[in-house]
Amino acid sequence: MLKKWKMRKEFGCDLFRHTLDKVEQEALGLDPWAPFADEDEWGLVKWLIARMRHMKTSFSSKYMLMKAINKLPHGTEWELKSIHVKGNLNGTNGQPECKDLELWLWNPVDCICELMANLEFDGKVSYSPEKVFADAEGTIRQYDEMWAGEWWWEMQQRLPDGAVVVPVILASDKTSLSQFCGDQEVWPVYLILSNISKDVHHQPSEHAAILLECFSQDTRSLERYRLFHYCMSQVLEPLISAGNNGIEITCPDRQVRRMHPIIAAYIADFPEQCLVTCCMENRCPKCRGEMRNLAMCDQDSALENLHLHSRSEMSNEQFKGELGLQAIYSPSWATLPHNDIFLCITPNILHQLHKGVFKDHLISWCSNIIGKEELDTCFKAMASYSGLRHFKKGISKQKQWMGADYRELQCVNNQVVAAYQTHTDTTLAFMQDALTSFHANKNCTTQSTLTYLKSIPCFTTSNAICLFGSADGFNTKLPERLHIDFTKCAYHASNCHDYVVQMTTWLHRQESIAIQDAYLWWWASQHLDPVNNSELDNSDGSTSVSNLDASQGYFVPRRCPFPNSTIQQLLHDYGTTLFIPALEDFLGKHMPNGSQRKLTPHDRVDVYKYLKVLSPAQPHVCTAPVIPSKDARKGPAPAHFDTVLVIEDEDQYTGEGISGLRVGEVKVIFELPSCFRHFPRPLAYIHWFQPLQTFNDNLQSFKLMRSSLAAGT
Repeated sequence: MLKKWKMRKEFGCDLFRHTLDKVEQEALGLDPWAPFADEDEWGLVKWLIARMRHMKTSFSSKYMLMKAINKLPHGTEWELKSIHVKGNLNGTNGQPECKDLELWLWNPVDCICELMANLEFDGKVSYSPEKVFADAEGTIRQYDEMWAGEWWWEMQQRLPDGAVVVPVILASDKTSLSQFCGDQEVWPVYLILSNISKDVHHQPSEHAAILLECFSQDTRSLERYRLFHYCMSQVLEPLISAGNNGIEITCPDRQVRRMHPIIAAYIADFPEQCLVTCCMENRCPKCRGEMRNLAMCDQDSALENLHLHSRSEMSNEQFKGELGLQAIYSPSWATLPHNDIFLCITPNILHQLHKGVFKDHLISWCSNIIGKEELDTCFKAMASYSGLRHFKKGISKQKQWMGADYRELQCVNNQVVAAYQTHTDTTLAFMQDALTSFHANKNCTTQSTLTYLKSIPCFTTSNAICLFGSADGFNTKLPERLHIDFTKCAYHASNCHDYVVQMTTWLHRQESIAIQDAYLWWWASQHLDPVNNSELDNSDGSTSVSNLDASQGYFVPRRCPFPNSTIQQLLHDYGTTLFIPALEDFLGKHMPNGSQRKLTPHDRVDVYKYLKVLSPAQPHVCTAPVIPSKDARKGPAPAHFDTVLVIEDEDQYTGEGISGLRVGEVKVIFELPSCFRHFPRPLAYIHWFQPLQTFNDNLQSFKLMRSSLAAGT
């Protein structure tokens, strides 16, 4: 006892002494985390110290750690090309002012070899074109991936037997690095392969897109156009020989194939499209002449017109006024094999459809016709529905709109056919009819609106979908998302001085870590037992989120959010008045050999917040009771229980019509406790509506009424 008391006394003295040290530290104006920078750094120190006792690392400092990372396997090296630009203005010395610019790039052929050699893409890569049909007779074509389009079939016929087409998608967009102040800008260009499924290369975590180049510039007008094309020609030069002669590439299935990389599509916003196609920004980058002229541009004729103007054999009035071209006599795409740059320009869903036609035009029309207040009232009055956003404050007061906001607004207002992930000949016919009707009736609008409609780039979406697959594979939201990983994060990791060199070093190390992590994941998958192989997760933990089984047709969260919830809680919070008799009836029918004891309100079940159905469109079924607000100024969140169509009678249900179906309100999604034996699937308690019988011809919908007996399983 004396020893313990003495230790406590000594500890108290030490604590008192350290408290005095902290008081002196605060008097000096130091942070409480000193000598560390902030709370995050202190948390990192605690994590390292807690685990350093059990591990002996090969590095003892940040320098040694970075040195070890530099030894990891990596991809192609960054190349630096200096560009000397001479201006047309003289400086103080009487000589023309000059400026040196930097072009940092990766060899695109090496990037293609790295992407195709990624073993994680095995089973997700296509090497030949396909024709997919939506019907058993093979009469209705289906378009989703690029290999289901006509462009790949045409390219395959141009190449020798045994050759494999590698459709290359380029994406570029100038972006600002600094926030709130500064003028640091870069112009990144990304490379994507359409052999890889769009579901894969749309996810930045899959590393299916590569930053091809990064250059900064501040030139103006025509010289800016010429400088861009000169830089792009330097980057794309290796693709000329590879596209003509082919290169041998090791694929994810460990087979070596002779592949021909060909530029298939170019993702960019409208100003960037005009920049790439060498046309003026008041003209369509795909059509000759003004935007109302639907005659498609041709690359050979465009090159011929550029050649004639360069030799002064074509007047400026015809060259600029009639054709709308810029005087760029050596465009970057002039020597690319099997390429038509005007055909490569794909629909820009984000800016042309979501923001341009819908938000800036259609919504503005509705607002002018019925007024902003009435439009806000319509959105506020809409009932909440699973998968649809409820604009409870309206839309007129929202200042900043993102791409996701536009899409959610469209889902509430109407259905956008162009944004389908899969198209058929039928949906494309609908789109073409709508486009024809649009052009036939746009002259009925006011003069100001007609001027705006003529300024919209002509829509050739249906033709592009037939060639390259559904338009969601070419959305400009992808390069804007890649800006975060490849430019923003890289810039913020630098000290903002001579940042381009530091950005390339940071990207080089990030690539090394990704390659090492992918190899370790593959190595672990080869050395695990078949039984444990299914438990292998990715390093980012993405597969541990949900319990996904495609054969079951649904998935629920792997971790139950409300385990061991009492039935009394369900009766009170979820309004499941007949839960106990309904569950006893279910157990008697489906588990006759199980426990026969009576259920009580004190029995417990595991309750889930939602369930997702995988087919046909991943509907989200949610159940949530009244949630008390943590803010005293706000009321509690109302209860939310989704309504679903349930197959009540499997004998009557044929897959068409409403026979055998019944509407129900999902109250609880739960799993049985172990005391009732293991049941392979979660259960749902449903309040039934009356059978669908009364049909309203005016509303084209059925009338729903709650059943007097609200029990269900």
